[in-house]
Amino acid sequence: MGHSTRAKILGISQDGGVPHPGCYCKTCETYARTNMQLSPTSLGIIDGEQLHLIDVSRDLDRQLRKIAAKEVTDIWLTHGHLGHIDGIGLFGKEVMNSKGINLHASQSMIDLIQNSPKWKNLIDDGTFIPCEFKSNEPIQISDTLRITPIQVPHRDELTDTHAFKIEGAKKTMLHLPDHDSWDETLEMVSMKTVHEWFISLNVDIVLLDGTFWSKNELGRQNDVPHPPVLDSLKRLGNKKSQKVEIYFIHFNHTNPLLNPKSDETKRINDSGWKISKEGEVFLL
Repeated sequence: MGHSTRAKILGISQDGGVPHPGCYCKTCETYARTNMQLSPTSLGIIDGEQLHLIDVSRDLDRQLRKIAAKEVTDIWLTHGHLGHIDGIGLFGKEVMNSKGINLHASQSMIDLIQNSPKWKNLIDDGTFIPCEFKSNEPIQISDTLRITPIQVPHRDELTDTHAFKIEGAKKTMLHLPDHDSWDETLEMVSMKTVHEWFISLNVDIVLLDGTFWSKNELGRQNDVPHPPVLDSLKRLGNKKSQKVEIYFIHFNHTNPLLNPKSDETKRINDSGWKISKEGEVFLL
């Protein structure tokens, strides 16, 4: 292989980021007071001269500066919720004036863009080239990179939702920042257990939806379904001898895992699983 492929975490928060707009909780106040910031979840895949972004947030400048001197060649969209797509307008003529970026998305996502006048202009003027993908159909990007979209259930008001299996020359990653519940997801992928699914995908690394720690964390949590980390831990057990490395990601500002000194953080560390960090790099 002529070069190494690597994935870099560009953001680890839920769509609102941290500090979260309009929130004055202890976490948001601490982050604001100390000039700390977490961006919405996004992943950069560097493959030779190509830079693939999985999801594009409004914090695009901050996130791209984590990948020096690389122009974005490809964008992959998981779904149509705010933090995952609201940065695509920054590629237009008002800001970056980019041209010829491959925009990989499902048919429903492309339809949403085509039916939104401001975003439609980005296709009409050549900023983006729509590239429709289909669930479970691998796309060979290069000798060292293959990406497979995997549909998962997640509040699909505007578009469907996909995880991505990202295969490099040496390792394979599953990027699953959003889904509604393990029962629904396992039913959709025809698997009985989480570990059975991960083994069937032959993945080495999983970036896993960790939006909420518990099911009662947010007053309106029934309207924002995600599997609580507690449920994931119950299904996963401790790491023990499993080869897969699991990193929780996509944290809401209410999640105690954002506090490195919390009991919940200690519980994750003791389990052998991990909490993702901005700037973390994985060789694939």
